[in-house]
Amino acid sequence: SYLYAKKMHGKFILRIEDTDQGRYVDGAVEIIYRTLHETGIMYDEGPDVGGDYGPYIQSQRKNEYLKYAKQLVESGHAYYCFCSDKERLSTLKTEVVEGKEIMIYDKHCLSLSKEEVQRRLAAGEKYVIRQNMPTEGSTTYHDAVYGDITIENSELEDQILIKSDGMPTYNFANVIDDHLMNITCVMRGAEYLTSTPKYNMLYDAFGWERPVYIHLP
Repeated sequence: SYLYAKKMHGKFILRIEDTDQGRYVDGAVEIIYRTLHETGIMYDEGPDVGGDYGPYIQSQRKNEYLKYAKQLVESGHAYYCFCSDKERLSTLKTEVVEGKEIMIYDKHCLSLSKEEVQRRLAAGEKYVIRQNMPTEGSTTYHDAVYGDITIENSELEDQILIKSDGMPTYNFANVIDDHLMNITCVMRGAEYLTSTPKYNMLYDAFGWERPVYIHLP
């Protein structure tokens, strides 16, 4: 990523992605700063050096994400989900995709009326916001290494965008921040090849330009 950014006369940015507070490890951020400095991978923007698109720590950007999720709800690309009953969720269908077992949410809350949603929100019920995925057809995108990748839409679960604690999920926060920080190239591990359509559907829903994707082993 560093070498590609420099080759393209771009900027290399460090962003701390800490939206999953349950996995936060004390001292880990300082280790990231120190390791990058000691190995000579100097970032042009980041939490400890500043830049035009801060803050560069996602937990400090928490209030940014909900308004974008609400935009998706208004456009029909997302919906409020009040399913907190673990017993009911445990009965949902699972599928094996790329060797991993994923739960397919049954869109139970998609059918709720606006009035019902507002009533439950006003009552203080806990909720998440889910992306409304198509269930038919397929989605294709281009990767700079692997070429055209096609994924059946039936394999894409209605992923959670905003969690019940108000924090965004990793997948949602990255799309929002990549757009707001003017990221034009996303380079990451090949394990994300099959989930990239979910990112692209978010870009398309907002009318934003998709980045260049470079997936590596």
